[in-house]
Amino acid sequence: MQVRCLASTRYHEDAWEGQELEEEDGKNRHEVSDDVEKDQEPRMEDDNHGESVEGRSTPVVDERLDQARPVSRSTSQSSSGHEPTSNGGTDSSSEDTSTSSSTTSSSAPHTSCIQEAQLSPDGSCIFTSTYARSFTVYPIPPSILSAPHPQPLTPYATFTSPDPNWSFACTPLFDIADPSTTHVLLSRRDRYITLHNALWDINAAHPTNGDAPIDISAPLASYKLISPLTEAVTAPLSLTYTHAGTHFFAGLTNTIALFDLEYQDNPTLRIPTIPSARSKLKGGGVGFKGVVSALSLSPSTTFSRAGMLAAGARTRHVGLYDAGSAGEITTFSLPGTVDGRNVRDESVRAVMGRGVSCVRWSPCAKYLYVAERRSDVLFIYDVRKFSLALGYCGGRQAQTNQKLGFDVWNAGASPYDVEAVSHEVWAGGTDGCIRVWRDPHMKEGGVEADEIAKVGEGDMPVVGTMVHASGSLAVAACGRLDVGDEMEGTGGMRRGGGRMPSFKERGSLDILGLT
Repeated sequence: MQVRCLASTRYHEDAWEGQELEEEDGKNRHEVSDDVEKDQEPRMEDDNHGESVEGRSTPVVDERLDQARPVSRSTSQSSSGHEPTSNGGTDSSSEDTSTSSSTTSSSAPHTSCIQEAQLSPDGSCIFTSTYARSFTVYPIPPSILSAPHPQPLTPYATFTSPDPNWSFACTPLFDIADPSTTHVLLSRRDRYITLHNALWDINAAHPTNGDAPIDISAPLASYKLISPLTEAVTAPLSLTYTHAGTHFFAGLTNTIALFDLEYQDNPTLRIPTIPSARSKLKGGGVGFKGVVSALSLSPSTTFSRAGMLAAGARTRHVGLYDAGSAGEITTFSLPGTVDGRNVRDESVRAVMGRGVSCVRWSPCAKYLYVAERRSDVLFIYDVRKFSLALGYCGGRQAQTNQKLGFDVWNAGASPYDVEAVSHEVWAGGTDGCIRVWRDPHMKEGGVEADEIAKVGEGDMPVVGTMVHASGSLAVAACGRLDVGDEMEGTGGMRRGGGRMPSFKERGSLDILGLT
């Protein structure tokens, strides 16, 4: 597998324009120097007659260089009000130096530290939430595969909230050609769940034509989620839509709430993960406690057209529920956890994490993949028997409290079974690399990655990895926080200070071409 960068927020448009012109400038210099060398031998005798080689060839060189010389925006802005000089080679070299420095400084910009990233169901847009409390939409250019060099990736729509974003979800009916379907749900701390149009400003009478991103802060609807005991506004840590796109699930503490998009006052149904929050022994000792931090809905199957809802909790438990009837199917704990407590077993300590951060279904809906914080493995479970994990994808390099997401890509017909579907697991790590496991469910024990690809310079953790349905594109979202001595010599935005600890945060979004 070969990977190349097609577009990235690391690059600016000015930098690539300058690079193209510099390459053309160098080519012209080379051509002119060859012409000068050819003209020098037969005309050496004319140097004493006043028709020197320098006198005839220099204007030609200056003309070609002036046509090919890059002019950066930063240089033109800083020198506004002053006429450029053209006094021979000295001024020309100074202009070349200033252009080169401006290109270099703008060639490696960074966005804020990305916390979570998702790809729209139609594969046309990328959604990100950042540490700067912003939600941003990046469109994928239609001609990205034919671009000769990496293109600058700029946001199309965005908005910043005073409260951090905890989770978001895109409707499965998302179609960039239909404005009535381009909706996303957002969960923010101490706020109602809000529904936004990801591509349109509903307060604007006409679409804006400026270069600034569209403001999508105005919500289409707000869904109230209030605690019946304390009357406090509760924000879920996980969201997911139903297949029909008319309802959505929200993960809370000891509860999963089901909302109808047409009804905003209260959830239509609450699914408790444990019969009693006081003691697990009440209600037969079934269920699990904890905040539901990850939700994933399986594809439709013959025995469940609505799919199965997998819910992962920070207490290292996973529950399965029928999305149609909202009934519990089963619950189980991850290896190393018994009755809600982590056991001291050296045989499983290497695969134990700090709570479920992401769950994903295989395309055939027969296998479930589970990721944890501070864990280098992805557990593999068979839907027909959850009492024991089939194995795990090892070597992920995810010993961090950051939420590192992963993706399961449908690779078509399986070479092992004519009725099965082959799939690949793509996951990023703290070493700035993406690892790919091909059909890990067909192997035993710890499965090592089949492919490893580095993103950019490999200096930022890959917090999100998504693969386009066509298999020709992959999206890598990166984010990094540096505190204390780690801030020295690193780029990014400095925050904090005073009584608060100082830190730097930075991130990037890359679109990768796969061949």
